[in-house]
Amino acid sequence: MPRIEPRKGPGLPPSQIMSIRNDVARDWLALDEKIRFSGLLPVELKEEVRRTLAQVSGCQFCASLGQPQGEYSDPRVQSAVEFARELGANPTGISDERFADLKKHFSEEEIVELGLWAAFMFGSEMFGAMMKLDPATPEQFSLYTRWLEQGYKRSRPGVEQA
Repeated sequence: MPRIEPRKGPGLPPSQIMSIRNDVARDWLALDEKIRFSGLLPVELKEEVRRTLAQVSGCQFCASLGQPQGEYSDPRVQSAVEFARELGANPTGISDERFADLKKHFSEEEIVELGLWAAFMFGSEMFGAMMKLDPATPEQFSLYTRWLEQGYKRSRPGVEQA
């Protein structure tokens, strides 16, 4: 049971709790959408990083929104996921080898975007862990999935998602 009861209204439990401070929640959620659905990195890569971090963040809700794939044919996704695993295990201990690997696959601008995304997601997931959010219900999972699909479409107009 969450430590603070989510408010009734639109959105998922994290944003419903954040809405207790609506001014902050509005900006937080806008930043989430901005980083998630725009930028240089593909939305799917960012979602795989989010899923990877969610497995170690302690937020049951976040972890229930999808498991990481586990195997990757795209070396960029593999590198980003390995970065997320290392970040989740020790946020202040990212190795020089990990950064060298990132630099093989990403530009400096992409590495900054990846780092900002991972830090933002890990912070968001720690908020969910701190609030002891329950795993997503099937309805909440469906709502999240639809929101992601809409974001994918907005991020790449005219491109169908798999």
